[in-house]
Amino acid sequence: MIFCRFLLILFISRYLDLATLGLFGLASGFVAMAPAVTGLGMVHVIMRDAVTMAPVRLTDALRHYWTYTIGLYAVVLAISGLAAAAIGAPIWVVVVAIALFEQLGNDIFQLLSNLERPLLANFTGFLRGAAWILVYLPLALGFPALRSLDSLLLFWLIGAATSVAVFAVATRTWPWIDAFRLPFRLSWLKSLMRSSLVIYASDLSYIASQYIDRYLVTLFLGLELTGVYMLYWTAANAIYTFVSMTVLQQQRPILIKAHHQGDAAHREQCIRLVRAAAIMAVAVGLAVTIGFEIVLPLLRQPLASLNIVAFWLIVAGIVARCIADWGAMALFSARRDRVMTATNLVAIALLSFFQVVLLPLAGLAGAGIALLLTFGAIAGWRYKLVFLRQ
Repeated sequence: MIFCRFLLILFISRYLDLATLGLFGLASGFVAMAPAVTGLGMVHVIMRDAVTMAPVRLTDALRHYWTYTIGLYAVVLAISGLAAAAIGAPIWVVVVAIALFEQLGNDIFQLLSNLERPLLANFTGFLRGAAWILVYLPLALGFPALRSLDSLLLFWLIGAATSVAVFAVATRTWPWIDAFRLPFRLSWLKSLMRSSLVIYASDLSYIASQYIDRYLVTLFLGLELTGVYMLYWTAANAIYTFVSMTVLQQQRPILIKAHHQGDAAHREQCIRLVRAAAIMAVAVGLAVTIGFEIVLPLLRQPLASLNIVAFWLIVAGIVARCIADWGAMALFSARRDRVMTATNLVAIALLSFFQVVLLPLAGLAGAGIALLLTFGAIAGWRYKLVFLRQ
């Protein structure tokens, strides 16, 4: 999946242009941030409890949450459709539809991971994160008419929808019918929303810390340099995606169970995880840096070559983020939601401050320095919170 997404970015850089890559980055940021805004933190509570929840209770909880989610997106789609008709920008209707299926897909991946079904989780993730790219790229190479942002987004929508359909088929034996026979309890949904407020604040700040940088780069440096930043960020973010899928996500249910066994067991698992995350992040970071240096001349984008120092700094910042996210998972699995939220809020405040100060002074290199300073500090703070707790 990581390689496929990188190939897509390379394709846009080579056959479209950097401004289109910048627009794709902004659309991708919206798709990534929408679930955090609309989900109200509820999914994290449901998925954390799913580890020990009975099947009927789990499907009932999912029924309530997904009914809310689909209903909300139906309203947003209607509004975006009217807006598109008025201003002539139908592309954003497709982006909202992608956001819906990506949100459901993210929920499904987290659910299956926590239920320790990694094969199905990764397969559904592959469908929405890679399979459609493997179909689109050869077709776009063969048929130049498909080399547009509109066509690309349509293929993305099909891939995301297919992923949800596969989950529906794979879980057809789950007690969905029994769950839907139960009365819909609006009071339960309201109670879940209230209990999720702390995690919601954490989720918003966390996702903003991942994607706000591209909007600040657009504001200060323009759309073309945003395209360069997206090229760098996508290559570097392969480190984060790989570490998240191979280390962090696989360890989430283990950490949750270890917490139920006591502080000593949880601490032991945290030690193993931070070592694994750090070693993996550094190793993959070196591999990505070498690979990108080899590929970059083939893109024939002088602006990207001129700012290569920024890429190195962004890679270092993403490695620091991988280690910092280990700390967030350790706090989350220990149900220290308020502390985790505080660290996330500080992270977005620090990142925004450093970006606003450094982007005008150092250009794209400032974005990399901001990432490194922010997540280096947050990683150290979370390490202290996990291991030096009084």
